[in-house]
Amino acid sequence: MHITPILMLLVQLAVVLGACRLMGAAAIRLRQPRVVGEMLAGIMLGPSLLGWAMPGAWAFLFPAETIGLLNALAQLGVILFLFLIGLELDPALLRGRGRSALVISHVSIVAPLLLGAALTLLLYPLVFNDTQAMRFPAAALFMGVAMAITAFPVLARILGERGLLKTPVGAISITCAAIGDVTAWCLLAFVVAIGRAGALQPAILTAGLTLAYVAIMLVVVRPALRRLQTIYERGGRRTHGLLALVLLMVLLSSAITELIGIHALFGAFLLGAVMPKGSSLVQLVTQKLEDFTVAFLLPIFFAYAGLRTQIGLLDSVWLWLLTLLIILVACLGKFGGSMLAGRAVGMGWRESAAVGVLMNTRGLIELVIVTIGLQLGVISDAVFAMVVIMALVTTAMTTPILDWIYPRRTITAEVDQETAQQEWTVLAAVARPQSGAGLGRIAAMLCGGDNGKSRVYALTLRPASADDAIFGMLRVDETAAAATVAPVVSQAQQQKTPAETISFTSRDVASDIARVARLKRADLVLMGFHKPLLGGGILGGTVHRVLTGADADVAVLVDRGVGQARRVLVPWAGSAHDRLALELARRLSRQGETQVTVLHVRQSESPDPPPTQPNLTVMTVEDLPPVDAVLAQAGKFDLLVMGIGEEWGLASQLLGCRAERIAAEWPGSLLLVRKFEPMQESASSAAGST
Repeated sequence: MHITPILMLLVQLAVVLGACRLMGAAAIRLRQPRVVGEMLAGIMLGPSLLGWAMPGAWAFLFPAETIGLLNALAQLGVILFLFLIGLELDPALLRGRGRSALVISHVSIVAPLLLGAALTLLLYPLVFNDTQAMRFPAAALFMGVAMAITAFPVLARILGERGLLKTPVGAISITCAAIGDVTAWCLLAFVVAIGRAGALQPAILTAGLTLAYVAIMLVVVRPALRRLQTIYERGGRRTHGLLALVLLMVLLSSAITELIGIHALFGAFLLGAVMPKGSSLVQLVTQKLEDFTVAFLLPIFFAYAGLRTQIGLLDSVWLWLLTLLIILVACLGKFGGSMLAGRAVGMGWRESAAVGVLMNTRGLIELVIVTIGLQLGVISDAVFAMVVIMALVTTAMTTPILDWIYPRRTITAEVDQETAQQEWTVLAAVARPQSGAGLGRIAAMLCGGDNGKSRVYALTLRPASADDAIFGMLRVDETAAAATVAPVVSQAQQQKTPAETISFTSRDVASDIARVARLKRADLVLMGFHKPLLGGGILGGTVHRVLTGADADVAVLVDRGVGQARRVLVPWAGSAHDRLALELARRLSRQGETQVTVLHVRQSESPDPPPTQPNLTVMTVEDLPPVDAVLAQAGKFDLLVMGIGEEWGLASQLLGCRAERIAAEWPGSLLLVRKFEPMQESASSAAGST
């Protein structure tokens, strides 16, 4: 049977996607970022494993004539991924962090940059085998940048999973990574310009054109994007044309930077960086592109990088010793430089070491950089393999070393201390007067005991009617709005918690709830359950859109007479959503009359045990399906506070069509919570799984 190129490409894609998902799942079970498993899957499909163990099958599966197609798809995936990284890079992170973040970020760039360049003095005559094309200045600069990079998406994912975002260590680390990434990408652009130009004078011309293009993006394109955001907000839900326009801009920006001579990736990254942050337009673009890019296109890049990785070239002890030396120098520059800089600005040794470990994370971004170097001919195949191994090792070592340096009990204590010093805000979105009493009671209990350091925003929105659209008037009945939110305000005032009401007419209720939460910097969005038009699930419709679109934790109350909620049950399987459920239950228990019981469902793959605290009762159940274990406690508790997760048969879906057995059969009230993760499984999974 004749196998056409398109049939072979489809088979390759199926193998690549299957291998990446399997290895990614295995990595998660080993408490590693998904990106580690996906990077390994790419290497396994290349000549290093499959080509060595089954050369005939490998040659059949990846014939030379289809590699170009894989490369094209891989490059498109990386372009879109860098655009998403630019969208995630919020300039607000770069403000208000003070001298500490600036010092640590720049030391974490300069130290590995200098050490990498110095290491090239040793490596250049040994493994840079085409010295005419691989000129020493470009090679030294490239190795320095490869040592200096931090994978911003991987770091954000790790901080979110471990609950470090609200600690000083997490704030400093994410800020330093943002500043460092911008600096490193600028340096890499200069290196690429030198590598492509071949001489200093053309490289200077390329640098000048690059600066001019950046100025145009800031002065001309960014204001245009803001106007585009306004058009989107006024235009309702017609999104296909807008998304096509944004993609066209990504491709044009990438083409311009490729024409200038600094690689197409920089154009995509720059466009993402100048788009208005925190806007509904950015949310739309991210939601539309993220899943497809991460789930489909990036695994192709992993496979292509694996096909270029020839670990078999490291066929002697001294080459492996050089690889070990690269790993040591990378850790010394990034970990050592960041740690010493943190200590110099007044941080403790534990905090400084934790920042150093986090900054030493590289992941997918390192693969992108070394692939650029290999394409430019700046590095050899052997150096490519060495740096890929370095990226794997430095990413895989982050979690276990961080567990040792910065254990979870320390993180919990710091989060509690930080939370106690900051105002904690709840946005209670009330749709109908009858749902206000339950939402107000829960909001008041969550904020009670904060000694005035909490705040409640009571939000009610009136959907725009046909008359509003015809006559252009967005009128609000202030009396009806006040009556709707009155129970929330009354309950908050009883707890001596400041309360503020917000009401307006909305054309898109879910988007406006998310927007108000962002503007008010709400820590928690609290809303009631409203049955979607299609399907019978609780987590569908508007609830689904708020769960997936709000930049805050979200709690959905199913009110069946919540009362005083004196007996609270928290099912525990160890996920980030379960941790949020436990945190909210602890807030409820501060009233003194509320008892919290944690149901630890322990199976063969045992999750992390719940933290032990004096005011918590832990009930352990073994070898029982999680849903059955929860329903066995039905009727014994006033309120069930539960994280959204597949283990509990709960998943957010637009149509809400799946059977939610616990929600249907639990007789009392439920509070279903979802932890906000800055990088959802997207840039997160790929990049370190986001």
